[in-house]
Amino acid sequence: MLLNLTNYRPVSVHFCNELPSGSIITEDEISVCLAKSAKNGQDLAINCRRGRFSAGSYFAEKEDIPIEDILDVYVKKERVFKDNKSTYEFLYKVGRNPIDCTHITFSSGIKSDADVVLLIANASQAGRLLGLSGYIGKFIVDIIPAAPTCAAIFRPLIEPNRIHLNLIDYYDREHQAKGKFKEDEMLISMKPKIFEDLKKAYSKSPHGKFIPRNLPIY
Repeated sequence: MLLNLTNYRPVSVHFCNELPSGSIITEDEISVCLAKSAKNGQDLAINCRRGRFSAGSYFAEKEDIPIEDILDVYVKKERVFKDNKSTYEFLYKVGRNPIDCTHITFSSGIKSDADVVLLIANASQAGRLLGLSGYIGKFIVDIIPAAPTCAAIFRPLIEPNRIHLNLIDYYDREHQAKGKFKEDEMLISMKPKIFEDLKKAYSKSPHGKFIPRNLPIY
């Protein structure tokens, strides 16, 4: 089914309080875990109580990081936003992982009980996935300007009826996960139910394997 939709393995994300057997605890950030799971087939887990300052810790792991420190980084140090007002609006828009858990696991392949399913896709593959989304009647995509890479693992929990498109933020591309993603790669994440619907649509849609014949060229 995944022919033409990704060059790698899909990743199943679980938010849990009991670590499943076989998952390796890592100190890597979320972006690196996603790349290793999809591209190397590794099953990894992070401890949400590891206590560090990062976007993943604030947004996905829900660490108690003072808002003043967030503003200082985004406005003064990284200059991602021009002022505090823009940063507040951004934080409100992105939200935080709604599940309070002790661990987040990243499993290679599709798991029926996954909280979120994620694919690494290039522009062509993303176009096919969104085309399949249109086939099943879902025309609104969840995409937030400047969203952190880690948002890909929890935004489908906030907007469960939409596909989330994440362009991988500058910090991961150039620093934290440098070399892990190609320039044209992005993250497409969703609830497992949407993924199953896309699988069913694949054989019926021209964005999948259906080939229309005798098309007029204008």
